Amino acid sequence: MRTALAVLAAALAALIGRSLGAVPARRARVLREAMDALQILRVRMLERLLPLHAALAQSRFEAFRRTGERMAAGEDANGAWRALLPALARRGGPLDCLSREDLAALTALFDGLGMGARAEQEGLLSGTARELGRLEAEAAKYGAEKARLYATLGLLFGLMLAVAFI
Repeated sequence: MRTALAVLAAALAALIGRSLGAVPARRARVLREAMDALQILRVRMLERLLPLHAALAQSRFEAFRRTGERMAAGEDANGAWRALLPALARRGGPLDCLSREDLAALTALFDGLGMGARAEQEGLLSGTARELGRLEAEAAKYGAEKARLYATLGLLFGLMLAVAFI
């Protein structure tokens, strides 16, 4: 009975460590989704010539989609983004895992989105894509390090519990 309890405790602790290690990787995943949505926005807006609010409203990335819906109601891109940002970034929101730097890059995008000529919009979208790419690479590296750390700590704690039960 003790052996079974020890094995169960070790396995559960290892699984908890592994699941905690997945949390930092979420930031990289959300940034990847934002970059993908940005590329699709570029195509819809600059090549298909859809209005900005329609291009955003068709996005699968929730933050962009909700911004586009607010813009369809008459707000500009910057105002819609800033009104939605607290709800998007609060705990449990779709952007709650992003850092201030990540949110600042997205805010800079919406500050200039829809203003200026096609070339300016292309430059803004390209610059934001580069910045999000840099942030995503940084987040992926950090997430991988933390995932290994938490998985190892969980396993070690589980083994410690197993020894304590035996």
